[in-house]
Amino acid sequence: MSSHDVKKKCKSCALYSDSKLFCASLSGNELCDLSDHSRTLSMKRGDTLEGDALSHWPIVAIDDGVVSIQHLLQDGRKTIAALFMRGDILDLRNISNRNRGALVALGKVNICRMAPKVFAQIMAENPNSQKIVWENLRDQAFRAIDHSADIAKKQALEKLASFVLECRNRQEITGNTEVIDIPVRRVDLAEYLGMQPETVSRGFKDLENRGVLDVISLKAVKIKNLQFLRRIADGDKDVIDEKGDPGSFKVLQFG
Repeated sequence: MSSHDVKKKCKSCALYSDSKLFCASLSGNELCDLSDHSRTLSMKRGDTLEGDALSHWPIVAIDDGVVSIQHLLQDGRKTIAALFMRGDILDLRNISNRNRGALVALGKVNICRMAPKVFAQIMAENPNSQKIVWENLRDQAFRAIDHSADIAKKQALEKLASFVLECRNRQEITGNTEVIDIPVRRVDLAEYLGMQPETVSRGFKDLENRGVLDVISLKAVKIKNLQFLRRIADGDKDVIDEKGDPGSFKVLQFG
């Protein structure tokens, strides 16, 4: 396939069309080589990627949607350890041998699975692509660190505020931070934050009542007071609501 044909094939993929993402940094020859040794895959909610499905194409790049790393305990309990979204690149080589859980789609997801040999060659020879991948992996590491702190120490409302800010930070690359997409269902968000789904719903309502957010829908919120949202996320117990009532945050902590 020619470089022109590959670019035409990839033009609707965010990994190529967004200049900040991986495939946009590739030369025509690199894009052709990667395309020849890659496989695209559309997943629906609940579809998993594990074991043999990852053995040949273990480098996964997310074009659209949200996938999670999920662990299932013997008694049926599950936990969402991490969320990955548009533009994220996952190196899942040997994941099936390390009991790290399964990659599970949380809705409609489009991914590109890359052959490790071609990916490694591009990384070795193209400094721009290397920079994009390392920055993405660094951001993933920082999000994992922040999430572990949220789960260990924060109250429910603090964790929810932190998640909204995480979504805002991810969305900053598009330049649109007025309306924030909430990319997962509330039941999945509850699993991710270690909460009950009804607690998540109450949390959004509390943030709306405070004048911090406008809840536009189950999938979108508008931040009205970014400073207060950050103070709640940071665990500021002295935060003051719009009516000027000090300490109101204390009565809104729930488990």
